[in-house]
Amino acid sequence: MEDVEPQAPSPELVNASRRHLTERYASGVDLLLWETEKRLIPEPDAIKAVTVAAASGRAEGLDMGAALVLVQAARLGLDRLECELFDAAQAMGMGPEAIAAVLDLPDGAAAEKRHRWLETRRALPYSDLDTPLA
Repeated sequence: MEDVEPQAPSPELVNASRRHLTERYASGVDLLLWETEKRLIPEPDAIKAVTVAAASGRAEGLDMGAALVLVQAARLGLDRLECELFDAAQAMGMGPEAIAAVLDLPDGAAAEKRHRWLETRRALPYSDLDTPLA
């Protein structure tokens, strides 16, 4: 997995990608919210807009790069959330064997290994939607 897992994008790159895709693809209410409040379009909508534009030949390389950055940021966000769930499960008394059974992992050691990997992901710099745009 580590061989194909790209590094987490920097918060600055994530924010620049969010801004670019909002400026490029916001329309209707989203455009109004961007122009009046600098509110970003939701990341799944931005990513989907790029895939639709690419299918019709309207996407640019910068759009595709920004969408890929947002996918990586979303993946990091989910990894951080999963790590919090591991912590909460352990705090309520779920052992590694029970977690492994739920996740269909071979054994408790595999669940512990996954938790350690998630902890390394949680330690990476992260830009959530509450991070102000620069």
